[in-house]
Amino acid sequence: MKINDYQNAIEQFTPDSALRNRIAEAVLSDARHVHSRGLARIAAGAAVTLLLAAASTGVVMAASPELRAAVLSFLHISEAEDVPGPNGSLNGTPDVSDAVIGEAVKAQYIQLDGTFNMTQDGLLCQTQLDPHSGAAMPAGFWRIENGRAIQADILVNKAEVNLESGGAFYWYESNGGIQVLDPSPELASVTAVPGGPDVIIEQETGGYSKYYLYNIKTGKTRDLFADVESIGKIKRAAFNSDMTVALVNCGEWYYVDITKGTASTLKELTGIGDFSTANLLPDGVVQLIKRTDAPGLGAGYVDCWMYDPAAGRSVKVLDSVREFNEFNEPGPYGVVILGEYCIDVNGDGCVCVLNLRTGTSVPVNGFTYDPEATMIVSPAGDKILYAAFDDSGMMFVTRLGVINLSEGRAIEFDRAKPAELFELKLNWLDNDRVAISGTSLDNLDHEVTSLYIYEF
Repeated sequence: MKINDYQNAIEQFTPDSALRNRIAEAVLSDARHVHSRGLARIAAGAAVTLLLAAASTGVVMAASPELRAAVLSFLHISEAEDVPGPNGSLNGTPDVSDAVIGEAVKAQYIQLDGTFNMTQDGLLCQTQLDPHSGAAMPAGFWRIENGRAIQADILVNKAEVNLESGGAFYWYESNGGIQVLDPSPELASVTAVPGGPDVIIEQETGGYSKYYLYNIKTGKTRDLFADVESIGKIKRAAFNSDMTVALVNCGEWYYVDITKGTASTLKELTGIGDFSTANLLPDGVVQLIKRTDAPGLGAGYVDCWMYDPAAGRSVKVLDSVREFNEFNEPGPYGVVILGEYCIDVNGDGCVCVLNLRTGTSVPVNGFTYDPEATMIVSPAGDKILYAAFDDSGMMFVTRLGVINLSEGRAIEFDRAKPAELFELKLNWLDNDRVAISGTSLDNLDHEVTSLYIYEF
């Protein structure tokens, strides 16, 4: 089952409203960390200096022979993971167990009654819906130490936001930063700004979004784009890591200097007007992508540019390269863009990982690209997570792997599905660990949530 089919199925699944709310609630705390074919957050990298040209067999890399000769070692673990099923005998505290898969991947299994999150600072947080606001409300915290769950005493605060349609969320301070739980339905998202007392609040109205900077200490709210005159209604906005610039889609794409309150179209900055989409990398570099359709079932072609605002120039890094499609003839081949990285599959099925910033092209011998798999780049940008799913109506990750670019290796393993497990979300927990969340739907009066954590 393709991920789009799964998402459509979720929208059509209509159990009672309480169950639907429990399924919809995030098990991984950051709402941005849902599994997706879209671009993942990528760490800042080297300056863009590479020009890639199209060739009949794939992509020609302007890199040194030594870089092109590098090969990642690949290990498929023959032992399938026996995934633990839901435990219906829990007593209100987390059940924690550990395993090692094929002597190569550490696994940790955590189960708890009801709904719980693993927050970005590594705490387990059991949640329930606030009956007044609908926000995720903490019911208990635990730390995992030496394979045991230790209860943690955390001071939690509730913020009630005075916006057009109100809204509320719970938050707490940890390690000098702010941790935010899932907000009430009036707020599309709430994201903590690193190192400060501010959060970014997104509120959707009529298919458009507004973005506010909210200070949790003072309760003051500021419309981030109120003083930017040239932009219209916002469809989507993305911010760099220090919140100084934003990329805004209003039908037209704008590069906004938040500190100065100025906006320029990407067309006037780059001289490139005919592109399909744009993405902002955390260091402020903008990626522009143009897709050209091809007749028949085969995929079309893709062009890609990197625009560096600091240097004031754009560089074309992909030039009319065939985009991957399982219907490509005579066999599936082409590229899959993952932000700064690109998966290149040639006509023989051989896979290389391309770095569009630095020019490195690294083959992954023995690895088979699954066109229906999800691929996500790690927060530090040096690893690629991939996951394949089963074809049943209940989502389950059947194959899980990580390509480690810095260490030159790739590991994957198969997973055996237990009965009555429905997996909800998949993503990086941090730069070394992958998390999958799931729930049991066999007994609606005693729901058990599971969190499966893998360290590669």
